[in-house]
Amino acid sequence: MDVLFVILCVFASGISTGFSEIKLENLQIGKSYSTNKDAGLPLEIVNTGENPIDLKIELLTAGPSELKEGFEPVPDLAWIKLEKDEFKNIKPKNSAVTDVVISIPNDEKYRGKKYQVYIWSHTVGTSVGVGLKSRLLLNMDKDKHNKAGKLE
Repeated sequence: MDVLFVILCVFASGISTGFSEIKLENLQIGKSYSTNKDAGLPLEIVNTGENPIDLKIELLTAGPSELKEGFEPVPDLAWIKLEKDEFKNIKPKNSAVTDVVISIPNDEKYRGKKYQVYIWSHTVGTSVGVGLKSRLLLNMDKDKHNKAGKLE
């Protein structure tokens, strides 16, 4: 009896980020905030694998079971903009960096609310993909007279 061995090669790949959960406090309605410019916290995804990767970054609404206590899904994903959402050929130990800009509509109904959104960073174009979700928490200020938002 002849035995045929099939060897499949799986290349190690991985990504990491320090942008796992970012909480933005005292956000004012009608204003925009940049995680990079306002807090020095751009979204940075590092290729921890051994081969170059292509990366896509998408915004996701949090489902009911994923919501942090006291938060609700962001009313509209259009509030969040990524400076860049696709990266090609990221070499091992290199990273993809983008700014995340949050624009709060000028509507009193958002004052004092807490919203959550996910940023899903994942590899594309490979048979085995990897990804991670970053949680962005938006805490709207209750006070009409407060002029500054705070990023943590």
